[in-house]
Amino acid sequence: MNYIPNPMYMTPRSIRFILHAVVLSLSLCTASCIYEYDDCPDRLSLQIVNDWSEDPSASPGGMAYIFFPDDGGAPWRFDFPGSTAGSVSLPVGNYSFLSYNDDTANVLFSEDSGYGAYEAYTASAQLLGAIPASERGSILPLGHGPDERVVRPPDMVWGCAYSSVKLHYDGVLHTTAGISQPGTQTVFSPDFILTALQRRLTAHYTFRIEDIENLSGVSSMSAALGGMAGSLTLASGERGRYPSTLSLKAAPLSPTVAGGDFYTFGIPPTPDVANILSLFVVIKDGRRFCYEFDVTDQVRTAPDPMEVLLTVRGLTIDKPDTGDGTGFDVSVDGWQTVVVNIKG
Repeated sequence: MNYIPNPMYMTPRSIRFILHAVVLSLSLCTASCIYEYDDCPDRLSLQIVNDWSEDPSASPGGMAYIFFPDDGGAPWRFDFPGSTAGSVSLPVGNYSFLSYNDDTANVLFSEDSGYGAYEAYTASAQLLGAIPASERGSILPLGHGPDERVVRPPDMVWGCAYSSVKLHYDGVLHTTAGISQPGTQTVFSPDFILTALQRRLTAHYTFRIEDIENLSGVSSMSAALGGMAGSLTLASGERGRYPSTLSLKAAPLSPTVAGGDFYTFGIPPTPDVANILSLFVVIKDGRRFCYEFDVTDQVRTAPDPMEVLLTVRGLTIDKPDTGDGTGFDVSVDGWQTVVVNIKG
């Protein structure tokens, strides 16, 4: 019997696939008991154990474990809450295997693409979060390519991929080729234990804009980072080759500092456009400014590409024009784009 997690931990996606797996497994069991099918496959119990040694502090809300039959049949998916897995029941045979956390809100998955093309991506988004929704459009800052898709940043994603899992009567043999380990190793378990080495698949970026003058005159702000990958292939870990612009939240962190943090799939495998950090501000008299910083070098030479800090210094924001004392000029329209040279 497939393990069914507590419903309070399940997402709609989890429920859908759990029901699919349960119905399929019950149909197989029923067929073997009621109907005399000659080709009804034998089923074996397999224990999935997660190895979190690459990220001991990981705390996913739940994980999905998907087995793709080599014969092209429908995949078997099992979902368990938390960071631990459990026992599953599978027909004897050969599979490829993926797992990832199923508690993401921003991340979508190409669930019908098969093992090799199974992709994580995010939905389209709007730039200029500081503008009322009725005024937003497909506006891109000057430093972002006109063909860049504007997308949401992903959530934290962990995952494991094995190109070959052979489940037979004497045990389970799996090949650790893919994102899980460099090179190829073959591991055999006569105890029917499949150890899934889970790794971080999304990088964490922090951006800080320091030494800002007149930050107190800002009424709202948001940000964007261009030239980033918009997707990730789970089996290989390859990032999408087409650059995307991430729509980001930004906020004052102190009287002279603004910034934020986000997760990202990283940069395309062969980046060919600059990474432009844009800060959108609306000041208290209604005027709008987009400040652009070229952070390409910081993105591509970060000591740890999974934990990146982008720092820029030196920004003077126009003081609000109080005019007749209303503090807001409704006649002001449009954006002024300012390219800022990074200091230090």
